Amino acid sequence: MRDDPKAKRARLDFLRNSRGANRLTRPIDLVRKWSYVTDVRLQNDHLVWTHAARIRAGDHWLLDGEVARQAIVTRQEAEQTGRGMLDEFLRLCHAGDEAILEYARTWGVLELCRHNLPSCHEYSLSEHLRLPAPLLAKQQSGRTGPADDPRQCPPLGREPLATWRFFSGQAKALLTIAADLHRIGLGEREDWAKLLRDGVTPVQTPGAQRLCLGDVIEDWLKMGRIKPAIDDLTGGLSWTSADLFGELAVQVALAAKSRDGQAFCIVCGKAYEPKRRVIRRGFNYCPDAKCQKVAAALRAKQYRDRQRLAVHGNGRKLPYRGLYQGRTNDPLFSQ
Repeated sequence: MRDDPKAKRARLDFLRNSRGANRLTRPIDLVRKWSYVTDVRLQNDHLVWTHAARIRAGDHWLLDGEVARQAIVTRQEAEQTGRGMLDEFLRLCHAGDEAILEYARTWGVLELCRHNLPSCHEYSLSEHLRLPAPLLAKQQSGRTGPADDPRQCPPLGREPLATWRFFSGQAKALLTIAADLHRIGLGEREDWAKLLRDGVTPVQTPGAQRLCLGDVIEDWLKMGRIKPAIDDLTGGLSWTSADLFGELAVQVALAAKSRDGQAFCIVCGKAYEPKRRVIRRGFNYCPDAKCQKVAAALRAKQYRDRQRLAVHGNGRKLPYRGLYQGRTNDPLFSQ
């Protein structure tokens, strides 16, 4: 019965978002770095991609912001149509090459380094966590990326499809174990084998397996370099990640703990579980009465601004978010 795909999906029902239309993907306010990845394609059982070329501007080199903006718009359009990045990622472990390509073009690439890990990974990972075999034995002299960062490995721009399926299967096994533990049961040995190295098995008690699962989730967050930071645009607290894997790690952590999502209130700074899709790097307000009063006042001000602009013209431009002055027609940067 456990080998039946329908039975495995039913096991994950214990973790589905109660507010997300039967999805595992949660609404989160996670700040991802700007992506300049372009030309994603298949080549000999690998995903191959490049970074957008730099643009010369006087004495400086700039990156094409239209590439990063298009990546944001593509993800937003997918979310608005009801697609979930975590739900689709879990299906990649048994998916064909074209499905992985479509996923990467929609949500982003893993940006793997020579260790066959996300390039932003930390080096303090647990020795018990099962990891894919490294791609290169030595560091390459050249770097692939918009800028050199001594804190992380350079991405190679070439990602084995087997590594995509490895991490997809590991995420699915992690959530399946979490679902089993929520039912006051124990995780299956075949699922633990996907998370832990050969010869490593947790004690067959719910408490020990919960601790072990927590260590695996922490290692995933380390591979995605997830950390809190002050948002310069809103002045509030936010979670930052470097790439796609960081966002997936947060999604896995919230689903494993049966949280319906997480966002930070711009007024009180506290974390809360949003009821709908949140605005990335935006103005999110918790259900507290005082915070909702501030939100209502801001909406009223924006309405008056739009009415005034409709009368006086100026192209109905809206003010920039945060501390920036001036006006813009771009909804990604306006209030």
